[in-house]
Amino acid sequence: MHKPFLRPRRDVDHPLVRERLGRPVGKQLTWDIQSGGHLAVVVVNGELDACTVPGLRGQLEPLADAGCHLILDLAGLRFCDCAGLSLFLRLQQRARAAGGSLQLAAPTASVRRLITLTRLSDVFPITLSPADVTAALDRAAITGRSQTTRSLPSRTLPAPG
Repeated sequence: MHKPFLRPRRDVDHPLVRERLGRPVGKQLTWDIQSGGHLAVVVVNGELDACTVPGLRGQLEPLADAGCHLILDLAGLRFCDCAGLSLFLRLQQRARAAGGSLQLAAPTASVRRLITLTRLSDVFPITLSPADVTAALDRAAITGRSQTTRSLPSRTLPAPG
C-alpha cells in the first residue's frame, strides 16, 4: 500500500527560528601594521578564515602591490584555514610581482601544522621571528645585493606535534 507524502507541518505557535551561525566577525581577527619604507610588519591575532580574510586582504594587498617586503607575525594566530593560506599565496604573488616579498614569522603550532600538511612549507619562507627577516633585509641593503624571499634565512622549525 502506498503511503501519502506528508509535508512537515509548521506549527503556528512554534515558528521556525533562524539562528545566526558563527561569531561576530570584528572580534575574531585583529592586526597591527607597522610600516616604514618598503617594509611592513603585520602582527596578526585571532582566527583567519573565510569571514575574516576580506578585511586583512583589503589592508595588505595595496602594500603588496607597492612592492613592500611583508612580514606576517603569526605568533598570535590561533586558527587559519584554506582561505588564510590562499591569502598568503595571493599576497606572495603580488608582492613578488612588484619587487617585494612575503615572509611568515613565528607561526603557532597549529598554523605550522596546516602549512606542513598542505605541503606549502617549501612555498612560504618561515622564520622564528620578524627580527630574523629584518636583519636579513638590512644585511642585503648594506651589501647592495638584491634580496629575494628564497635567499632570506629560513630556520628549521620544530616539527608540529
